[in-house]
Amino acid sequence: MAGLELALLESLYNPALIHAGYVTELVKKIVRDRRKTLDISIWEKILRKNKHHSSINRLYKIVVTIDPVLADELKALIKKVSYFI
Repeated sequence: MAGLELALLESLYNPALIHAGYVTELVKKIVRDRRKTLDISIWEKILRKNKHHSSINRLYKIVVTIDPVLADELKALIKKVSYFI
């Protein structure tokens, strides 16, 4: 089940300009609170289906400022399965 992981990617997919700041702050809060329970393998499965490449890049840019360890894992995932935008 990919509840939280998919919700994060969906929220970052194409936020309206008026909601972009709110979405970013909400994602930061969720990552701070739940970084131990986020499952990288779920994001890998989603990316292997050629979905949410832009979202994972946006998530990476947000996570770099919050959690360097998770950011390194995301960077490795992007290099392995996706591409940097």
